Amino acid sequence: MIRPKYAIFGEKDFQQLFLIKDMAARLHPEIEIIAAPTIRESSGLALSSRNVRLSEKGLKSAEVISKVLRVASNESSLASARQALKQIESETSFTLDYAEIIDEESFQVADESSIKTRAIIAGWIEGVRLIDNMAMQNSLVRA
Repeated sequence: MIRPKYAIFGEKDFQQLFLIKDMAARLHPEIEIIAAPTIRESSGLALSSRNVRLSEKGLKSAEVISKVLRVASNESSLASARQALKQIESETSFTLDYAEIIDEESFQVADESSIKTRAIIAGWIEGVRLIDNMAMQNSLVRA
């Protein structure tokens, strides 16, 4: 009824953005989906309505997510980026669901043929599920 030309979705939930882009391309190709960058607190923590459910200690613990993503996103190989993501496993207050480097075009695990890659993380702190992601900054060495 409205017939929008554009729809803006945040990159914070990259899986949702991926699905919306795919659905719009198939069902409404006239609508351009625009990705809005994740807004972060000064600590690097991605802004989320879920953050209000965390204690001060939980908020401090959650900062590890963006720190690990930042390190991984600056690595020069897939192997070193994945190794950097594993550092989050040592954070005792964080229960990991997943941490991976994906291909942005397919949302599959990134491999040597991936051009645009992104580090993604999901897990739990104080019973609150948190998600975040970050585009890889460097051209990854694929070999």
